[in-house]
Amino acid sequence: MLDLLLKNGLVVDPANQVQSVLNLGVKNGRIVRITRDALPALEEIDCTGMIVCPGFVDAHSHEDDLRNGEIHADITLRALRQGVTTLVTGNCGSAPRDFAAYRAAYDGKQPINMALLAGHTTIRRLCGAKDKYAPVDEKTLAAMCELLEQQMAEGARGLSMGIRYEPGMTLDEMCAMASVVKRFGGIVAAHVRGDAFQVFDAMEEFLEIGRRTGVKLQISHIGSMAAYGQMAQVLSYVDARAAEERLDVRIDCYPYDAFCTSIGATTYDDGFLERYHDVTRIELTDGEYKGFIPNMEVFQQVRKAHPEYLTVAHVMNGEEVDLALTHPRTMLGSDGILLDGAGHPRAAGAFARFLRNYVFERKLISLSEGIAKTTCQAAARFGLDRGTLGIGAVADIAVIDPERLQDKATFAEPGLAPEGVKLVFLSGAMALKDGAILRTELGRIL
Repeated sequence: MLDLLLKNGLVVDPANQVQSVLNLGVKNGRIVRITRDALPALEEIDCTGMIVCPGFVDAHSHEDDLRNGEIHADITLRALRQGVTTLVTGNCGSAPRDFAAYRAAYDGKQPINMALLAGHTTIRRLCGAKDKYAPVDEKTLAAMCELLEQQMAEGARGLSMGIRYEPGMTLDEMCAMASVVKRFGGIVAAHVRGDAFQVFDAMEEFLEIGRRTGVKLQISHIGSMAAYGQMAQVLSYVDARAAEERLDVRIDCYPYDAFCTSIGATTYDDGFLERYHDVTRIELTDGEYKGFIPNMEVFQQVRKAHPEYLTVAHVMNGEEVDLALTHPRTMLGSDGILLDGAGHPRAAGAFARFLRNYVFERKLISLSEGIAKTTCQAAARFGLDRGTLGIGAVADIAVIDPERLQDKATFAEPGLAPEGVKLVFLSGAMALKDGAILRTELGRIL
């Protein structure tokens, strides 16, 4: 007898080219039957009118490092409410300092699964490089490669680089680290060095890592890098270089036309208005001046006093974000990041917003393409045994109502949960029902 039968739902499993009304059977945490037959089960749930798909896999997110030995589940809880069952985190160069300690704090204590990338900037600091604007010496680089090798052996899925945030890193440094990742078959993901009119040189530099090392590449949040008039040309350039030079390149993007970063980040170093033009389109998410920044005097005052405050910059072109998200190389990554609950609505709404906007309403991509971008593509890219409903697969499942699915998070209220996520299961155990979280201890490091 089955433990669980999800019956009469539209089962969508792009990894196995399935899109049909079927019954899905689960036993011992794994999918064991996909059939039109009625089967006995300890629990039956009628999913008529619902989409039954793999739990979503977020290709690019951020979660807190340990604070006093604990992980604060700001991002993971918001992800679960969207139907996300796995995050790929440790992005933009910032990752846990101690993988073993992080795993001990995470497994069985957090609501969803997580795959970790090693963080280039984190490793730089651990090996003594304190100046983000300066290159490292050979001794420091050797220590960095050694620590990276240790973290890859401990289960890191690759290395993230925040090249924009750590401008002192050189191409030789990046290639030395990438060569370690290549030996493990991992991914190098990067927030590239420049955006807007600087993005072309930045893309060329990043692709050069692939040329020199053969490592698999992931371009992070391309919307926030190229949605200023450059997107079509950048996408064509990446396609051409990948095809002609056999580079293995994928992309992630979130479905918003505003980016989020701390006000103290190098993004806002001298000259940033040449790219974004107007400081009054930049919004503070916390503090005395919460809201849109009125002038440069306030901007500089807050940047000096509270460099950790997050900003939301409403400076991107929405049509170019569309180009990115409908491109075949692109997977959905929320880029969710918060500071004490404040931040960008993408952390709470990206997946519902993407499916509502791009699949159900505007029909820019098919249902199968949309589910693939949110499930199996990221799982396959990062080597995860998730993202599919095939026989024997781990039963991480989302059941969504296509009529009601809608993001509710706004820039004013970025934590609001979406509507229309009916059920979420991790390893066959129900974690969420009708928006209510039932269990918060089912997650583990993959």
